[in-house]
Amino acid sequence: MTGAGDILVPLVAIAFTGFHVAFGRWLLAGLGRSGGPLSSDLPAATILVPSRDEEENLRRLLPALLAQDYPEDRLQILVVDDRSTDGTVETVGALGAGRVELVSVADLPPGIGPKKNAILRGLERATGEIILQLDADNMPQAGWARAMVGSFGPMTGSVCGLVFHAERAPGVKAWFHGTWAVEALGWAAVQEAAIGNGVPISANGGNLGYRRKAFESVGGFGRHGHVVSGDDDFLIQALADSGRWEVVSAKTPRSHVTTRGPSDWSVVWEQRKRWGSICVRYDAKRVALLATVYASYAWIALLLPLSLFHPRLLAWAVLPLLAILWEAWILVASMAKRTGRRRFLGWFPLAAIFQIPLVLVATAAGTFGRFRWKDGWTKAARARPG
Repeated sequence: MTGAGDILVPLVAIAFTGFHVAFGRWLLAGLGRSGGPLSSDLPAATILVPSRDEEENLRRLLPALLAQDYPEDRLQILVVDDRSTDGTVETVGALGAGRVELVSVADLPPGIGPKKNAILRGLERATGEIILQLDADNMPQAGWARAMVGSFGPMTGSVCGLVFHAERAPGVKAWFHGTWAVEALGWAAVQEAAIGNGVPISANGGNLGYRRKAFESVGGFGRHGHVVSGDDDFLIQALADSGRWEVVSAKTPRSHVTTRGPSDWSVVWEQRKRWGSICVRYDAKRVALLATVYASYAWIALLLPLSLFHPRLLAWAVLPLLAILWEAWILVASMAKRTGRRRFLGWFPLAAIFQIPLVLVATAAGTFGRFRWKDGWTKAARARPG
């Protein structure tokens, strides 16, 4: 490293380090900003569960939905059967106790993502003022619906709930489960922190509430309807950016839901490609923010191997890396302590090892290549009609 590199490399490393210190402080300031007390109002609400080949998960989920602490005459439960080939229909009929309505989707029109299509078909049947969207593989507590609805204020367009990993499923290694449980804590922290700072970046569509009127006022999924993933992120970003609606985090732990987490590497890989594929479709300010994060990861991934041949580079790779690890730790540890999940913190070092290479490779692969989802191999954006 000579000449201009002697100046440029340290400057870039210091810039990335400063960015992550500032970003970490900004995120930390947004954690826990959940607004005022829960509202006691219980308006008509609809639980909407998009489902494709979810027979096994619905057997666990339906009893939990029927046990919700919410007046039955004000709670509609809809399961959208999105072209399932398993026993989804029969399971809903057998376990729905006459209260769970089934919406059947027979086809997928061109130019729209499959989950967005299922949600829109469900909304055609929905009667509730508040929509509570839940994935079939997530498990809510008995007070979940009341907690989510109670988090709405008069101008709240969306309430974003958190999703954490449940206890380890049989056959899944402890280290594997713990690694992705830590990552889930990190995603939850970033989600809540960005919302708390008034700049929503992401949400989890497996635990999401929104006001029907607000959804319609921003054009629903709008220009992103053709994108396979991102129904949650694009919606909350549109609501917040409209200036007409606020986006908030759910106000109580009763709003949290759990999921089993990935069972093997193939699930992790395809899921991370799908998640990464939507980032370039955010608005300019969010793309710039995430691009800076991505560039800092790429910087470290480049300098670390080069430092084997040029040892002076090692310090300029380690400096931003330490800032990234500090940022990740304060967020994960804060969320783990607040939600009673400290038992997962021991897996933080392993999760940190996977984080940078997985983000770099999966985001690039999802953005420029294909990923496997329930409809088979697909790209991030489906062809627009016509």
